[in-house]
Amino acid sequence: MYDQIRGDTLLAIFYGGVTVMAMMVSCYLLLRRANAIAPEITPPIRLRRWTGVFFAFIALNNVWYLQIIFLDSSDDIKMADLVGGLIVNASAKG
Repeated sequence: MYDQIRGDTLLAIFYGGVTVMAMMVSCYLLLRRANAIAPEITPPIRLRRWTGVFFAFIALNNVWYLQIIFLDSSDDIKMADLVGGLIVNASAKG
């Protein structure tokens, strides 16, 4: 399974695009106070912040797993997957 992922250029392009979009959404929600589409509607600030942080974590997750596309061996990919899971598990326990 891991060998199929490596070397797919189209996957890297789409994956990078999704990462950039998550970063843009995160920055928009965290830094802009008013709504650009409907300025008269103002959502609660806590909702905007939590949603912005959520998209920031999605972007960080995509950056971490982007290395799977460029790693050489299946063992390196499995190790990166394991380390990522351990980091998420350790941060969830606080």
